[in-house]
Amino acid sequence: MTARTIHQALEHHQQGRLAEAESIYRELLSARSNDADALHYLGVLRMKQGRREEAIELVKHSLRVAPRNADAWNNLGNMLSTGNDPSATELAYLHATNLKPGLLAPWYNLGNLMRRQQRREEAVRYFQRVIELDPRFAAAYENLAVLLQRMGRPDLAAEAFRGWYRADPTNPIARHMAAAGDGTAAPQRADDAYVVTMFDRGAEAFEKTLAGLQYAAPSLLAAALADFIPFAERRLAVLDAGCGTGLCAPLLRSSARLLAGVDLSAGMLAKARERNLYDELHEAELVAFMRAHVAAYDLVVSADTLVYFGALEQAMGAAAAALTPGGILAYTLEAEPTGSDEKYRLHSHGRYAHSEGYVRACLAGAGFEVLRLEPGVLRKEGGTEVHGHIVIAKMGTVPIS
Repeated sequence: MTARTIHQALEHHQQGRLAEAESIYRELLSARSNDADALHYLGVLRMKQGRREEAIELVKHSLRVAPRNADAWNNLGNMLSTGNDPSATELAYLHATNLKPGLLAPWYNLGNLMRRQQRREEAVRYFQRVIELDPRFAAAYENLAVLLQRMGRPDLAAEAFRGWYRADPTNPIARHMAAAGDGTAAPQRADDAYVVTMFDRGAEAFEKTLAGLQYAAPSLLAAALADFIPFAERRLAVLDAGCGTGLCAPLLRSSARLLAGVDLSAGMLAKARERNLYDELHEAELVAFMRAHVAAYDLVVSADTLVYFGALEQAMGAAAAALTPGGILAYTLEAEPTGSDEKYRLHSHGRYAHSEGYVRACLAGAGFEVLRLEPGVLRKEGGTEVHGHIVIAKMGTVPIS
């Protein structure tokens, strides 16, 4: 009867019927105050209710009764990880791995704990252990790949990205990053699903992350544009193409009678909307959007968005279509090293870099006159400067459709 009752409680718990689950846990503890399972799972339930201290005491009580319960040690680690005692958290997870070496969760949790503490070599080992136990554990590959990338180990990161793709072939980020690491099968541009998935899930922390990278693309573009457009007159129709969270908006607002933004990511647009600086925001793919808005803008700005395009011909043609005669196009790209014979290359970080010759050819092919094409440092990654092109170009007197 007890096993059936605890089973019923767990079923209620897993289905989110917490009141029913709690009633059964309490009934069990009324009959036997040291019921380890009821103590353990009531603790888990209390944690879900936000009653952390009570949850920890219940699980600790259960472990005094049944100290070899690896799942309870892992759950205790999860509870402790929300506080300020990483040593106790680590010890709880280690107890779980010692008691049940084949249990995946504590190894994975240790990897994340080490990563947060900047104990990167240990984090790598723990994520690798998870993958040894389960070669289809996609999240372990993802965390391992990102970690190795930040540690400056691109070859190992590329291998981990390929493993992630094998484990989860429908994941657009895994697919794109596997191609980036391969270098031989790169698509002409990042697919829309990759862009949406990556930026939607990164929207909340996006600006904080870029601040840590000394991100400079919007300010570099604004400084370059100062010689070519009338700031402070609010007379231009301006499109922020790939507007993201709206980092360009404060720099462009004084020039615009109309400031529109377009982006594929709803999450990024929600953050841009909070700025209350745009007159319009559109959730759309930017090439299709520009082609649908013929001669609608005097200025099109794209800060670090075309780094997700390899081939630029369609984007340049769409920008030409969207601009009024004599309109200005301003954008940044990452720079392929001088002397490279490649038009563009998808690099291991997932962004494309372009050669200067190819950029000039695409602009000329779309009917643009280059006003300025100069080098600049767009950001820093791992302490290394990311060099790019700052491009300002003018549309001919006859717009190209």
